[in-house]
Amino acid sequence: MHRSSLCFAAEFSIGLAVSSARPLGLVASIAMPALAMRQPTRRAAYSSAIGYYAGALWPLVPCARNFFGPDVSLMTALAFWVVACALLASPWLIVWSVSSRQAWWRTPLGLALGVVPPLGIIAWASPLTAAGLLFPGTVWWGLAACTLAPGLLAAWPRYAFPGLAASAALCNAICAPPPLAPTGWVAVNTHFGAIAHGRTSPTAEYAAAQSIQRVALVTDAKVIVFPETVVPTWTAATDTFWRPTLARLQTSGKTIIVGALLPRSQGSAQPISSGDLAAAIALLRGGPSSGAPLREPTSALAYDNAVVIRGAENAVLRQRVPVPIAMWKPFQQAGAHLHLFGSSVVAIRNQRAAVLICYEQLVAWPVLVSMWKRPSVVVAVANDHWVAGTSVPRYQRLATGVWCRLFGLPFLSATNL
Repeated sequence: MHRSSLCFAAEFSIGLAVSSARPLGLVASIAMPALAMRQPTRRAAYSSAIGYYAGALWPLVPCARNFFGPDVSLMTALAFWVVACALLASPWLIVWSVSSRQAWWRTPLGLALGVVPPLGIIAWASPLTAAGLLFPGTVWWGLAACTLAPGLLAAWPRYAFPGLAASAALCNAICAPPPLAPTGWVAVNTHFGAIAHGRTSPTAEYAAAQSIQRVALVTDAKVIVFPETVVPTWTAATDTFWRPTLARLQTSGKTIIVGALLPRSQGSAQPISSGDLAAAIALLRGGPSSGAPLREPTSALAYDNAVVIRGAENAVLRQRVPVPIAMWKPFQQAGAHLHLFGSSVVAIRNQRAAVLICYEQLVAWPVLVSMWKRPSVVVAVANDHWVAGTSVPRYQRLATGVWCRLFGLPFLSATNL
């Protein structure tokens, strides 16, 4: 019992280090599977893994309350956290063996179960993310080494640890500096607040659209990346509203990548209410916006969370893994749709751009599927207003940067706060 408690505490500490978005914490995460596999019983192995995820996933508690709104109780937020920890620890309940010598092949199996769907949909803090810090620039070979390393540490720690340390030191010593973003590409951070989150104001949407168009037209860059959902609803009417700007962008050879929600209700645009028109007219006349009506949350509708690419290039990429429960609502028509095997790489200005939309930066599955398609640049967009004040935005940037370091790719990050 004493040994199990110590191991739980150690795993919890490693998880906390990971959740703080510190590189050393991410490196330490590869010890989690080794510690779990070295436990004397299956139950102790499961408890050990739960300790790690309890520390790594604690931001779920404030995030759940932020995302769902003030009506969500602390108990509901805690329930999300407990269920996620219990599910993500389950592979170590399955693959544990009384013989630690079998860990060399059982541990990679446990890591794989935690990355591929269905668990891969919620698989925050995968130890495999550390591959980019341990073996930068080694692409799939480094991922394979990171998959094998915890099992070897569990089976033969005396020999595996020096070998792992030497290999990591060598890779970091010879690794080339991270590549720069392609010439002519730029990411723009915004501060539009709770746009597209909760009840939204048409006046605020209009002001944000004007700001985006103005920045896109005046910048010298040829590819301009804007954050997730800064255009709360993109329909055929939106294309019409943006037509003069898009025509100017196309003439000047510019392309914008902008996050937007695509309604799926009956395939038609939402009607414009008289209140919407009044708010827009008031804004155009320079009047006060305090009385602007609010639209109901988009979460009540069926939609796709996407990036819309317009200008010299035209395309749409839909988010493959929206936030479970909050955005993707299993067994319901409302909410964001899941596109596990959807397109994630698009050709833009002689580059193959892999697009990671917000939550996809936290889990390994969409990242690895994108890397399999051999992109030349990674574009990460997010709307982090709902997780402001937590470590989630820092972890997003760290995880994306680490994956790009493993595969030797440049990346651009655009965030709304």
